[in-house]
Amino acid sequence: MTARRISLKVVEPAATGVILDAPPILRTDDDSVDYVCGKCDTILLHAEEHKVHGVQIHCANCGAFNSTDA
Repeated sequence: MTARRISLKVVEPAATGVILDAPPILRTDDDSVDYVCGKCDTILLHAEEHKVHGVQIHCANCGAFNSTDA
């Protein structure tokens, strides 16, 4: 069974706050969904749905900044 995929929203980089780089894939839980880059569809985060907020993830593959908040 493949994990459900949720596309993250591409945003401008934040001036302050938490910005993480991925891949490698960030993981918070093994039984969860894959959050993918909103620009290139690379898996960036593996976490429970609606559990990660207030974080930007910089995609190392395409350079896009993705928000975990909708």
